[in-house]
Amino acid sequence: MLRPQDYLAILLRRWWVIVLIGFASAAAAYGFSKLQTPLYRAQTTYNVITSRYDQGLTMQLPSVMGNWPGQLTDARLQEISNQLQLDRTPDYLRKYIAIQPQPDQLLLTINVDYPDPKKAVELADALGETLKSEVAGLNALRLSTDAINIRVQQPAKYIELASPKTKINVLAGGILGGIIGILVAFALEYFDDRIKSNNDIERWTGLPTLGSIPEH
Repeated sequence: MLRPQDYLAILLRRWWVIVLIGFASAAAAYGFSKLQTPLYRAQTTYNVITSRYDQGLTMQLPSVMGNWPGQLTDARLQEISNQLQLDRTPDYLRKYIAIQPQPDQLLLTINVDYPDPKKAVELADALGETLKSEVAGLNALRLSTDAINIRVQQPAKYIELASPKTKINVLAGGILGGIIGILVAFALEYFDDRIKSNNDIERWTGLPTLGSIPEH
């Protein structure tokens, strides 16, 4: 049975395995990140405005706002793609669009990830204005006293590189590689049946060593 000091001795003896695998894993993560197409994130925020303050109307907001993303139909997305000359299908755009209703804060946030930062900003603005128009159209089906509108709070702007997160990937790769390296180190030690120290003799025989013969 291995003692705590035996585990430490194995790690010290096989440190190069852990470092090598950790470095290789971090390098692989770095290379993978560099092969990915960068996606730039733009964000725009809209205020949600109710025609009156009413508990019943406020309680309707989560369900009402939850239906808004569905107003961006394939036809609407295709119109936006054509307008901005993106040459992208609605299915492609949907993968990189995130519409986040926040009823408790009376906010609507739109995030767009796109390979071109300028186009990401234009796309976020276009989506917001299209949704604003669609929401205004829905008010025609409601009483004027129950109208819910949205108004731009923050025009679209570039906020961050959405992917790849190179630093995070490299760190995660190094940590994962280090863990794998530790497992490999113990596996190598398990299959190595050579006796390298007095501790090995005591561990295998269960008997204490009384002395040793020096090499010279």
